[in-house]
Amino acid sequence: METQGSFRVSRRRIVFGGGALLVGTALVAPAFDVFGHDLPGVMKKDGGLKQVFLPEQGAEDPVAHSLAENLFWTDILAEHAAFFAMLMPGPELAAQRSRVEKFQAQFKTQFEKVRDGGVSEDNYLAFNESTVEMVKPFVEFKHEMRKAQESGQLKSLVWPLFFDHTAREAERFGKRLEQLSGGNVEIERGEAVKFWTRIMGEHADFVAHLLDPEEAALIKKAMETSDAFEKLHDSPPPSKQPVEQAVQEIIDFKTAAVKGIETGEIKSIIHPLLADHVRREAVKCADELKRAA
Repeated sequence: METQGSFRVSRRRIVFGGGALLVGTALVAPAFDVFGHDLPGVMKKDGGLKQVFLPEQGAEDPVAHSLAENLFWTDILAEHAAFFAMLMPGPELAAQRSRVEKFQAQFKTQFEKVRDGGVSEDNYLAFNESTVEMVKPFVEFKHEMRKAQESGQLKSLVWPLFFDHTAREAERFGKRLEQLSGGNVEIERGEAVKFWTRIMGEHADFVAHLLDPEEAALIKKAMETSDAFEKLHDSPPPSKQPVEQAVQEIIDFKTAAVKGIETGEIKSIIHPLLADHVRREAVKCADELKRAA
């Protein structure tokens, strides 16, 4: 059982705690150094292995939102590239691995420019545009790899759904930057609910296929969580509370589960650093739902 001051997670807590265990597929070191100073209008949330960058509560400045979006998503996209590289082993996939490593380096550099204070009101529009242009070929690459994996031309360890999942995240990020460059910081609630409930449900699908087959109860719980988010996606409730509650339960669970995975209490091919990747996405989801109009 979880004890005070600890994130220890029992199997009973995992199975009945109402959350979805999040999954990674390979060892990937933290992409960037810990964020050590403040940027105007940007707040940091701890709670896992890496910080989550979000606009300050009540922020209406498109510059602040642009800084936060770039910090969050360039980190996420660099990790996507790192995951792909680790899941494309062997000399026969050297060409594809080289391509994703270049994407990883590009997004790492973009992140560092924001982190180090190189983006301001004077140049954020040009910076947003440069990020959008960086995202476009990565999205195309993900779709290319998905089709190749589906057809059998590519024999990697990446599911076609994971290529598609990460492509949708990148596409939405690019559209968000374009929206912010136009001076609009609003988040449309219906769109956010549709997008994030699908993402959260797919996370649960992924874990169900990456747990050790002997973890039958956890696999069952992951599939139940997937089904619950699918229902929220297909029939969004009229009130905010059901989706926000479901997401908060997952955040609480994932935060504890990262520690449980680290200690090896769960038999799986899940790595805590990749679990933290999707924990941060859940925190981002909750933040957007609270801001959505």
